[in-house]
Amino acid sequence: MKQYYIILALIFPILVNAQVDLYVAPSTNGDSYVYVNDEILFVTKGINLKKNSTGSTEASIYLRNEAQLLQGDNIENSGDGYLSVFQEGTSNAFDYNYWGMPVKTEGKTLNQILYEPVDKTLSTQARMTSNLNGSANPLTISTRWIYKFSGVGYSSWQHIGNNISQLPTGLGFTMKGTNGTNSVTVNGVQNNPGSEQRYDFRGIPNNGNITVNINGSNTLLVGNPYPSAIDLNAFLMDNSDSTTGIAYFWDSVENGNSHYLQDYEGGYGAYSPGANDYVPATFRRYANQTGEIIERDNDRNGRDYELRYAPIGQGFNVVGTPEGGTVTFKNSHRVYDPSTDIKSQAKSQEETTSANSSVIIDNEQPIRIRLNVSLNDTYTRQLLVAFNNSSTTGPDRAMDAPMFGKLASDAAFNIDGGEYMINVLPFDRSKMIPLNVLTANEMEVDFFVAGTDFLDNENIFLYDSENNRYTDIKKEHYKVQLNGDFKDRFFIAFENDQPTEEEKVQASAEEEEFVAAIDVFQNNNEGRLQVAVPQNVQVKHISVYNLNAGAVISKDVSSSEKQFSFSTANLRDAIYIVQINTVDNRTVTKKITVKN
Repeated sequence: MKQYYIILALIFPILVNAQVDLYVAPSTNGDSYVYVNDEILFVTKGINLKKNSTGSTEASIYLRNEAQLLQGDNIENSGDGYLSVFQEGTSNAFDYNYWGMPVKTEGKTLNQILYEPVDKTLSTQARMTSNLNGSANPLTISTRWIYKFSGVGYSSWQHIGNNISQLPTGLGFTMKGTNGTNSVTVNGVQNNPGSEQRYDFRGIPNNGNITVNINGSNTLLVGNPYPSAIDLNAFLMDNSDSTTGIAYFWDSVENGNSHYLQDYEGGYGAYSPGANDYVPATFRRYANQTGEIIERDNDRNGRDYELRYAPIGQGFNVVGTPEGGTVTFKNSHRVYDPSTDIKSQAKSQEETTSANSSVIIDNEQPIRIRLNVSLNDTYTRQLLVAFNNSSTTGPDRAMDAPMFGKLASDAAFNIDGGEYMINVLPFDRSKMIPLNVLTANEMEVDFFVAGTDFLDNENIFLYDSENNRYTDIKKEHYKVQLNGDFKDRFFIAFENDQPTEEEKVQASAEEEEFVAAIDVFQNNNEGRLQVAVPQNVQVKHISVYNLNAGAVISKDVSSSEKQFSFSTANLRDAIYIVQINTVDNRTVTKKITVKN
């Protein structure tokens, strides 16, 4: 038996022709294969694989312990041999994972691609069942839940079952996990410790440009088609002419226990290249048959994944522009990404100082604010704002993430009248960021900052225009009862035009000084009210009110006068309120006691 380790395979490739850089085939001495352990296998051109005869080493290339295959040229791989790569799902028999195929599917059924690991090189074909539930031991996959998606609305789901050849390369598919556990352990990882089923994908690895069509304004379920990670930033920005440039990922409540649609609790989170970040899903339930969204009754949200690099086999949704077009995966999108350190690759970054601010904006790692809007204490919509100087204040593809699955009661950023989960814009401290809030009925809405890498000395306010109130939501929650659709009431702000406590104290002292400077004297001996004001004060009107708010004296006066006198001889003995109105619309009130 002949085994090529990665170094030998790279230094001494066997060339079949100018289009092939790696050729692996059995010899007269036995099986030949390349075993790659926690490394990159990089092949400049194409790969040709010949199937081995021995079941235990049937595959030609084994990628183990986060090993990945990268290729250079846009050449189609060939042969009847296999590449074998492990990947773990994160769902039980009731929950979906969204997948992509890293190997060719033409002429194949799903059980000819998915295998159950036995040891480092030996795997057995997965079994298929039309029953509702799959199982972990032996690996049995339910074909009832294998679908692709292209279109708008629930009716656009298309069942493919075991006939995976119906899935063009580059498209994604849904598949539910398995029930039970499987104690077989390979390279320190158990096949299924519970709701984490491991699969062995086997086939000719995909390579080069892979293009699929997307219709205008349609959603398309795609999947990473390579046996390596892809850089979502590169993929989404390259496809921003035909899509919104945003990836939407399905997430659901762990350990579901029902196949009924109305019991599903899940939603879609969004990844934006411009924000270089992901906003998690807001979970909701779905009405049976119709797929319409219905309200939830408890507060569980999606997990906050780091998704710059989509791993092998990852499926996700993209949304077409009104014109539509094509979506293309390229070798240039492929990266080596050990999942243990998903953001380990350092990149050169240009730092700039944003307009109207001393805040340093790094376009590769922008400053971000996570705003949580809790609706009726039943679920929370998380919104993400990121500051990137390459953006504009209007809608930007591959930056701003449109809403995906709006609820009856919900919140969103308002960008030129559209609703968005992620808002990427240049930082300007003087500008306010508008929010839309919609409630289906009377409920409490709670705003607060869930997390930020904003500078500690920078304030983040929630401005409520109805009561002209600013609340520092980095420090406290802002709660309000709402019923209706509010498009111009709530804003994120960074400056507060209300006076500070120090300014309030100073203003109060100045007001007290001003009031004290105006002399109001009730001369009961002469039955007269006497008022004297400083030279810098101009009075336009003086009134006297009884305690029932009835005016007993009301006189317009000359603003040039500084001394005023009014007869009180005809007034009843009582307490009165003197009100003095100045030309600059200031009002001073003082009490007098009349005794005639």
